[in-house]
Amino acid sequence: MIIRSCAAGNVDGIILPTKSSAKISPLVIKASAGTLFKLPIYFCNSLGEILNDLPDTKIYALSSHAKNTLYDIEADKKSIFVLGNESDGVSENVTKLCNDSLYIPMQRGVESLNVAVTASLIAFMKS
Repeated sequence: MIIRSCAAGNVDGIILPTKSSAKISPLVIKASAGTLFKLPIYFCNSLGEILNDLPDTKIYALSSHAKNTLYDIEADKKSIFVLGNESDGVSENVTKLCNDSLYIPMQRGVESLNVAVTASLIAFMKS
């Protein structure tokens, strides 16, 4: 679902760490409805090694504890949004490498969204 939303939206690529993320399997390829082949997917051993090498890029962690909302920023061509897993969120080590943390405002006491839904909201932000 994440791959399909990113391919359909305003995302130029996806970065996946080889550890602690979903693997690209035949099931993932099928679920992506072929969109897996429509945008680049970059693999790394850890996000830390990639995020340290991007000095001119705004890097945002998504966190329910952030002070700014996803809608408070103007995403430019050089923005990366780091999504954590649904249980623990973005790790503390990776959050330290980000320029800012953002949250998605929610109603009726809802505390979090599925990571695929979060990716979809980001993919269709105005840039």
